[in-house]
Amino acid sequence: MCGAVAGESHPYDLTRKTRLHIGHIVDKSQGGTDDPSNLRALCSVCNEGASNLTLERPSNLKLLVQVRRAKGSDQIELLRWLVRKYPKQSKEFLGEEDT
Repeated sequence: MCGAVAGESHPYDLTRKTRLHIGHIVDKSQGGTDDPSNLRALCSVCNEGASNLTLERPSNLKLLVQVRRAKGSDQIELLRWLVRKYPKQSKEFLGEEDT
């Protein structure tokens, strides 16, 4: 899943804004239910592509390896995205005070 947030530019098509859909974690065709614990928010592209796939989240190690192998410009873009997504935690991590 791409991790896009509603209203942001979509990571696969920067000309589009992200629209979220509700998707099943375990598809109903595979025994999943409509219970809230089996639902998640997905962008429209990921929801269309998910068709009966249950993807596991990458481990911390696998994610770090992918980031380390990425181009520097992609790493910087990821950093910018993380700072926008977690502004308070970014300031705390960098030792900055709220003004």
